[in-house]
Amino acid sequence: MFAGTVKKMEAEHNKKALEIVEFMGLEHLKDELAENLPHGHQRVLGVAIALACEPKVLLLDEPLTGMTHTEKAHMIDLIRKVHQQGITILMVEHDMRSVMELCNYISVLDFGKLLVEGTPAEIQNDEAVITAYLGTEDITSLGGEKVAT
Repeated sequence: MFAGTVKKMEAEHNKKALEIVEFMGLEHLKDELAENLPHGHQRVLGVAIALACEPKVLLLDEPLTGMTHTEKAHMIDLIRKVHQQGITILMVEHDMRSVMELCNYISVLDFGKLLVEGTPAEIQNDEAVITAYLGTEDITSLGGEKVAT
């Protein structure tokens, strides 16, 4: 009887894993070794693994680092999908354009101290943020681009 219970649990876990893989858009890579996946897919797999624990809050540390523009756009869409499932996302990220696009509330730290908190619109126009992160040159956007005048 114990062996039957274990097999049933294994089947349930496999089903759940496949659902997460499909949710994250990795079904075409389900038989591939993680080490063979491109960087962007490895980052997506990391989020998928975290989802297996059924978190209420998902902590993401630099989820967009090292990604191409296309990979970033895909990951942003996936993070939104995860959030739509009722999971709160707490993210550390330096790609300000993506932060502005993705987040509804932002806390900005400068050397470990809270500089300012607010909505993307409030953060984008905050002089302390502009000075700390972008310098005092003319700013074309909070996407990290500076234009010297």
